Amino acid sequence: MLKRRSGGEFNPEEMGEGGGLNVVNLIDMFVIIIIFLLKSYSASTEANIAVSPDLQLPVSSTDKDIKEYINITIKKDAILVDKKPVAKITNWQIDGLKPDDLFIPSLYEEIEKKKEKILLIQQYNPAVQFKGEVNVIAHKETPFFLIKKILFTIGRAEFGELKLITQKET
Repeated sequence: MLKRRSGGEFNPEEMGEGGGLNVVNLIDMFVIIIIFLLKSYSASTEANIAVSPDLQLPVSSTDKDIKEYINITIKKDAILVDKKPVAKITNWQIDGLKPDDLFIPSLYEEIEKKKEKILLIQQYNPAVQFKGEVNVIAHKETPFFLIKKILFTIGRAEFGELKLITQKET
């Protein structure tokens, strides 16, 4: 026999036809959860790229949307992978590398970590696939030889789908 907290016996007839469960409140709760999930999903599909005074993007007339990939940012003073500095730059030369070197070890190590993370997630979630997608966000004055070094390095890590991010013409 079930008892109420007040000490009396449990009587289902006192609760009425619905058994005491208010379905309207339950439906409201599910609608709020669905709206929240839809909003957060649509916000996560946009790439998060912050333009600052030391990062001025080149101008383009492209109509393509930016996807959320691994971001490699080339500023005047540093190379960043998803906002984490991996190499310092002085006068458009990477500190610690010879001018003729194409391979950037610190960049390679960081994007290999990102690749391993994606491959690990892929083992448990088949919807996640490693496609080698990278956004390259370069300052508009970045010389081609520096971009070439970065493209060579990320190519060695099997990242082949590159998007060069530009600012839309106004």
